[in-house]
Amino acid sequence: MHSILHDTGAGFWLGHSLMVIIMITVLALILAGTYLLLSALLGRQQGDGEEPLQALAERYARGDIERDEFLKRQQDLLDLRSPRT
Repeated sequence: MHSILHDTGAGFWLGHSLMVIIMITVLALILAGTYLLLSALLGRQQGDGEEPLQALAERYARGDIERDEFLKRQQDLLDLRSPRT
Protein backbone atom coordinates (compact mmCIF):
# COMPACT_ATOMS: atom_id res chain seq x y z
CA MET A 1 0.00 0.00 0.00
CA HIS A 2 1.34 3.40 -1.01
CA SER A 3 0.60 6.47 1.15
CA ILE A 4 0.82 10.15 0.25
CA LEU A 5 2.47 10.80 3.62
CA HIS A 6 5.41 8.66 2.63
CA ASP A 7 5.81 10.05 -0.88
CA THR A 8 9.19 11.72 -1.18
CA GLY A 9 9.29 12.09 -4.94
CA ALA A 10 9.95 15.24 -6.94
CA GLY A 11 6.26 16.18 -6.96
CA PHE A 12 6.18 16.22 -3.17
CA TRP A 13 9.13 18.63 -2.87
CA LEU A 14 7.97 20.79 -5.76
CA GLY A 15 4.50 21.15 -4.24
CA HIS A 16 5.81 22.07 -0.81
CA SER A 17 8.40 24.45 -2.22
CA LEU A 18 5.75 26.18 -4.29
CA MET A 19 3.47 26.46 -1.25
CA VAL A 20 6.25 28.06 0.82
CA ILE A 21 7.07 30.53 -1.97
CA ILE A 22 3.41 31.53 -2.27
CA MET A 23 3.07 31.97 1.51
CA ILE A 24 6.18 34.17 1.65
CA THR A 25 4.93 36.22 -1.31
CA VAL A 26 1.50 36.77 0.28
CA LEU A 27 3.11 37.75 3.59
CA ALA A 28 5.46 40.18 1.81
CA LEU A 29 2.51 41.76 -0.04
CA ILE A 30 0.57 42.18 3.19
CA LEU A 31 3.56 43.78 4.93
CA ALA A 32 4.28 46.08 1.97
CA GLY A 33 0.63 47.15 1.78
CA THR A 34 0.54 47.88 5.51
CA TYR A 35 3.76 49.89 5.30
CA LEU A 36 2.53 51.95 2.34
CA LEU A 37 -0.83 52.62 3.98
CA LEU A 38 0.70 53.72 7.27
CA SER A 39 3.37 55.87 5.64
CA ALA A 40 0.72 57.58 3.51
CA LEU A 41 -1.50 58.25 6.51
CA LEU A 42 1.32 59.45 8.76
CA GLY A 43 2.91 61.51 5.99
CA ARG A 44 -0.36 63.34 5.45
CA GLN A 45 -0.68 64.12 9.16
CA GLN A 46 2.86 65.33 9.74
CA GLY A 47 3.32 67.30 6.52
CA ASP A 48 6.18 69.67 5.90
CA GLY A 49 4.37 72.93 6.56
CA GLU A 50 4.52 74.12 2.95
CA GLU A 51 0.77 73.88 2.35
CA PRO A 52 -0.23 76.68 4.77
CA LEU A 53 2.46 78.96 3.35
CA GLN A 54 1.32 78.17 -0.19
CA ALA A 55 -2.31 78.89 0.70
CA LEU A 56 -1.28 82.18 2.32
CA ALA A 57 0.75 83.19 -0.73
CA GLU A 58 -2.22 82.42 -2.98
CA ARG A 59 -4.54 84.54 -0.85
CA TYR A 60 -2.05 87.41 -1.04
CA ALA A 61 -1.69 86.99 -4.80
CA ARG A 62 -5.47 87.11 -5.27
CA GLY A 63 -5.64 90.29 -3.18
CA ASP A 64 -7.66 88.69 -0.40
CA ILE A 65 -5.25 90.00 2.26
CA GLU A 66 -3.00 93.06 2.50
CA ARG A 67 0.80 92.99 2.55
CA ASP A 68 1.07 93.65 6.29
CA GLU A 69 -1.33 90.84 7.12
CA PHE A 70 0.50 88.51 4.72
CA LEU A 71 3.87 89.26 6.31
CA LYS A 72 2.52 88.85 9.85
CA ARG A 73 0.85 85.51 9.08
CA GLN A 74 3.88 84.31 7.14
CA GLN A 75 6.11 85.03 10.13
CA ASP A 76 3.64 83.26 12.44
CA LEU A 77 3.74 80.16 10.24
CA LEU A 78 7.53 80.22 10.01
CA ASP A 79 7.79 80.56 13.79
CA LEU A 80 5.62 77.46 14.19
CA ARG A 81 7.94 75.48 11.90
CA SER A 82 11.18 76.36 13.67
CA PRO A 83 12.04 74.33 16.77
CA ARG A 84 11.81 76.20 20.03
CA THR A 85 14.79 76.23 22.35
